[in-house]
Amino acid sequence: MATEDVQGLLAGGEGEALEFKATLSDSRRIIETIAAMATRGGGTVLIGVRDDGSVVGANLAPGEQERVVQQVLANTDPRVYVSLDTPVVDGKSLLRITVPPGDGPHLAFGRAFHRLGKATVAMSRDEYERRLLDRLRESGGFERRLAEGVDATGLDEEAARQWFARARGRLEPGMKGEGALELVERLHLAREGRLTVGGVLLFGRWPQGPFPQAVIRARVERGALVDSASLEGPLWRQIDEAVAFVARNLKVKTEVGAAGRLEHPELPLVAVREAVANAVAHRDYRSTAPIQLVLTEQTLIVWNPGHFPPPITAALLRERHPSVPTNPLIARALYLAGFIEEWGTGSLRIIEAMVANGNPAPTFEGGGDEGVRVTLPLVAPVDPKSERARAALKRFKGGKTFSSRDYAKAARVSVRTAGLDLKALESQGLVKRVGVGRATRWVMT
Repeated sequence: MATEDVQGLLAGGEGEALEFKATLSDSRRIIETIAAMATRGGGTVLIGVRDDGSVVGANLAPGEQERVVQQVLANTDPRVYVSLDTPVVDGKSLLRITVPPGDGPHLAFGRAFHRLGKATVAMSRDEYERRLLDRLRESGGFERRLAEGVDATGLDEEAARQWFARARGRLEPGMKGEGALELVERLHLAREGRLTVGGVLLFGRWPQGPFPQAVIRARVERGALVDSASLEGPLWRQIDEAVAFVARNLKVKTEVGAAGRLEHPELPLVAVREAVANAVAHRDYRSTAPIQLVLTEQTLIVWNPGHFPPPITAALLRERHPSVPTNPLIARALYLAGFIEEWGTGSLRIIEAMVANGNPAPTFEGGGDEGVRVTLPLVAPVDPKSERARAALKRFKGGKTFSSRDYAKAARVSVRTAGLDLKALESQGLVKRVGVGRATRWVMT
């Protein structure tokens, strides 16, 4: 945040959307204020400023910012995902807590609060129930809420037409031949002449204006090869750009044989597209964290700030399962445009594409506040029938444990190659890891 912007806040004084606190000592009151601001539509808490606007500075202990975020998440319901930064005014560092518009009313320590002028006041039961009913009338989803300050002029008609061209084959007959706004309304992403949150994210002129978190941060970490990008714009365009980013940074092995010229990419792009499309469809757009995509020498990791909605678990993703999208309207729009092929099959398509390309199986992880992580290994697995693996593993039968160095000697390969072999064999259930770190040993299963 620019210094002049902070000074502008200081000059304006406290109000419904702004609170000053000299220190973090009264953390309970600060969290109550954060919940109240989330309920009213967002706001800012400045730490290191007295009530009169004088700057004293925030003397933060190491790890203090992380503790603030965790305390807010632990004591608000629905959780408030604040973002923090440390602007400097008059040579003194402040802590700025930005409170996003919430899916309120929000509770703090089990009670509801709202802002009356510059005061945080406990909400009466009648007021809480009224606001809760208002929230339920929004049909229960953040994507369905009307976006603040975005009317029909915020619609990118060109983006809507391009989406329409991609979705034409899956659209219902009654949805064809309509104008851009009418089409978006038929998708339940606009009403009353205004775009919903989902409508802005999919068809807005500048979705990152009201929702700066709705981006994909992509980077490559492969030795000397360094590449990074911040992918913005409508969500469905981000998916195309993310796949293109990965494709340009993958290595391709070319073989020429009787069947002609064959190319073997390190990863099947269909698996990449499925992983990114699912992250976009299922992430929690209330969170201020972006989707993250990291390509290394060994893996592609796609992480999103979301969770597995019941009854979905990481284990269930390896078999046919019900479709329970976090954002059903966004997911439906992606399905109609061909980014999602069939409900409830995205993880299975990833697994099938990886196996067909000769890659180890992907892993799915997540739960709680950790977000959801999909890891796609780049290294092709060792064929267990190959002479190298078969000859090496013969020496370690009967439950005998061995190290990667032992395997390297038996297979006559480098220790690094041995490590890759063993990870691939582990993914196929042929060996099992025992111990961690330098004490890691292996045993045949």
